[in-house]
Amino acid sequence: MGAQEPAFAMRERVACGAIIIELHGELDILAEQELGPRMDALTERGRADIVIDLRRVSFLDASGLRLLLRARHRMLCRGGRLRLVRGVPRVSRVMRVSGVDAAFDIVDAFPPVPAVPPVPGVPSVPGVPSVQLVQTEFAPVEEAGPRDGSVA
Repeated sequence: MGAQEPAFAMRERVACGAIIIELHGELDILAEQELGPRMDALTERGRADIVIDLRRVSFLDASGLRLLLRARHRMLCRGGRLRLVRGVPRVSRVMRVSGVDAAFDIVDAFPPVPAVPPVPGVPSVPGVPSVQLVQTEFAPVEEAGPRDGSVA
């Protein structure tokens, strides 16, 4: 038999001054064991701003919750900030039913589009937000799914 591919993945990038951790697939005990040391290394920095993106997580159990709670604890101890990007309904439900969702700052998308004050002499268009370009560093990431920040 050949080696089986893991049912999870983790990618890191930097955007808007925050470390973005994109989790993919099943966050179970195997994922916790494999990804735990990488998450620990990323949460080692004091006063870091970390966002964990759960939009591509398809399964979350107690081990996955433990991985997230450990990252939260490490960030609180170091004076950092941790936010979660809301996952699919199944993942959000597990967090809500287990009671851990209240422990996290959960956002719908990241990075948010920053609001820009109106520029004198430039008319604004009602219903269309002003957009400020933000230079962002990305690690190579192969993304599947929508690129507009919507949740599939």
